[in-house]
Amino acid sequence: MKFQVATRYILIHQLISLGIFFIWWILFGILFPVFGLYFSGSSDPVSSDVLIPIVFFSIIISFLSMNSDFKFFIQCGLKRFSIFMVNLSVIAISSLMSSIIALLLSKISVDKFNLTIFLISKDAYHSDNFLLSLLLVFILLFFFSSLGLVLGTFNDIFSGFKKIIILLLVMSIPIVLSILIQLGNSAMKNKWFNFLKSIIGYSREKGFSPLPFITTLFIGSIVLLFLFYFMNRSHEVRRKGV
Repeated sequence: MKFQVATRYILIHQLISLGIFFIWWILFGILFPVFGLYFSGSSDPVSSDVLIPIVFFSIIISFLSMNSDFKFFIQCGLKRFSIFMVNLSVIAISSLMSSIIALLLSKISVDKFNLTIFLISKDAYHSDNFLLSLLLVFILLFFFSSLGLVLGTFNDIFSGFKKIIILLLVMSIPIVLSILIQLGNSAMKNKWFNFLKSIIGYSREKGFSPLPFITTLFIGSIVLLFLFYFMNRSHEVRRKGV
């Protein structure tokens, strides 16, 4: 019962936030550009990517939700595993709804103004299969929502110099990897580039393929959720001033 109530509580708040976001985005991302084209008399076509602002919103809303709701749920007697499952359920539902809305919005075309999703365009992971495109957009939003949960938990657990040191260590990983790749021989560099191409689903013959990239995002989401789960287990309720 507590699980259902907690899920409904977060989901309602996220849906309200999502509604406010889309109202804001329709106003500034659609109506203003359309009016600008109309009054300027420009003949050049203008396009706007639907997915990019939703990705940033997904990270922010998950980050803020983790910071504000954890203490409340602990005080209400909800177990940590239940909190984990509540957040997992909510980001899955909100990611699915956001991906459906994003795909529907990408079909809108007003005069010379077009809404698009570059990720599934012909220059990227284009597919004639609607469900495959939906799955790709969904898993991308799910991945970044999971990242938001991890960042929110990290921000709440660590403070001061510990947080700075951990952030610096994480930021140093890609720098060290890039240096090692540059110092390697041609064979090693080719292996790294082939590996990168395989995880993003790119080949010279077929271009970008959605399924390998979906698999990569899915594995990345699982890793983030495992990290979130173990961080959630050691997550302590911090009092003000601590």
